[in-house]
Amino acid sequence: MQKTIYPNKFLVFALCGFIAAGLSGCLATSQEMVDLHDDIYQLQLKLNEVQRNQADLSSKMDNLSTQLGPLNSQLQETTNRMSLLGQRLDDVESNMSQRMNKLSEQLSGTALTVPPPPSEMYRLAYSDFSSGKYDIAIVGFKAYLDKYPAGELANLAQYYLGECYYSQSSWQNAYAQFDLVEKNYAASSSVPPARLKKALCLELLGKVKDSRELLARLVKDFPNSPEAATAREKLNIPGPADGK
Repeated sequence: MQKTIYPNKFLVFALCGFIAAGLSGCLATSQEMVDLHDDIYQLQLKLNEVQRNQADLSSKMDNLSTQLGPLNSQLQETTNRMSLLGQRLDDVESNMSQRMNKLSEQLSGTALTVPPPPSEMYRLAYSDFSSGKYDIAIVGFKAYLDKYPAGELANLAQYYLGECYYSQSSWQNAYAQFDLVEKNYAASSSVPPARLKKALCLELLGKVKDSRELLARLVKDFPNSPEAATAREKLNIPGPADGK
C-alpha cells in the first residue's frame, strides 16, 4: 500500500502568505494608478479652464483696443481742430487790427503800426530758429509773446525761446525761459520737455543734485512721457515695461 505524502504545513502557510502579499501589492499599485489618472484628469480640466479664461481676456482686450482706437482718433482730431480754431481767432484779431489801421489811415492820413497775424509771427520766428538764426528768433518769439501772451501758440513760443538760449549755451537764460513754460502754461504739452531741459540746464550749471531731483519729479508727474523715459535713463532707474 502506497503511503500518501502530505506537504509540509509550514511551507503551505509561507506560500499562501507570499501569494497574499503579492496580491496586496498589485492592488495597491492599481489603486495608485487610478488616483494618479484622476489627478491628471483634474489638472487637465483646470488647465482647460485657465486657457478659456485667457482666451476670453484676450478677446476682451482686443475689443477694448478696437473701441479706444476711434476715440483716440476723435480726440486727436478735436485737439487739432481746436488748435486750428485758436490760430484762426488770433488771425481774425490781427486782420481786424489791420482793417482798423487802413480805416484810420483813410480818415486821418496817419497809419497805425500793426504786427502781422500771430500764426505768421510764430512761423517766421520758428523758421529763424530752425535755420540757426537764434538772435533773430529770440526777437521774433519775444514779439509774439508780448503781443499774444495767451495765444494758441504762446506755450510753444515760450518753449522755443528757451531752446534758442539753450542752443547758444546760455544755460541760465534758457533755464529761466523753460521755467516760464511751467509757470505760465502749466496745462500745456510743453511742460514735460521744458522740465527736462531745465534739469539739463541745472546739470550743465554744475547743480547735479538739483538736476536729479527735477528729473525724479518729471518721472513722477509725467511717467508715460518720452521725456520721463530719458529721465529714467539719466537716473538709471527701470521703466514700467521692466516690470520692476
